[in-house]
Amino acid sequence: MTGDTDFVFYNQPAAAQGAVRLLGKASEGHYTVERVEFHLAALPSHLHHVILSVSVDAARGLTCAAFTHAGLQLRSATGFWTLPVFPDPNARAVVVAEFYRHTVGGRPAWNLRSVGQGWPAGLAALAQAHGVTIA
Repeated sequence: MTGDTDFVFYNQPAAAQGAVRLLGKASEGHYTVERVEFHLAALPSHLHHVILSVSVDAARGLTCAAFTHAGLQLRSATGFWTLPVFPDPNARAVVVAEFYRHTVGGRPAWNLRSVGQGWPAGLAALAQAHGVTIA
């Protein structure tokens, strides 16, 4: 991330010239899902990481213990991945996964890494740790 304009969340639902877009929440049966669409090939060349995280509304006193049926599903033309989000009563935000740019055979490529790192201080602390200024 190079700054605040690369941070996609509920108050800024798109970034990277539209390559990343938050599509919003929807009900699916008993669950609420939130969808994000991103196109790795369309990301500007200065972006080398896409960090995928989830958070709770800390103002309502919630923690990630509320994620009793949470998971991250990723789909592409070449694969499908499901990464669990484990309930964590000590966290208010979790970095679930990261796409990162690297080189394979002299050509740029993207790789996926499962992370699972909790942030007790919540989304603002997670954002600040990745170079986003929270006003």
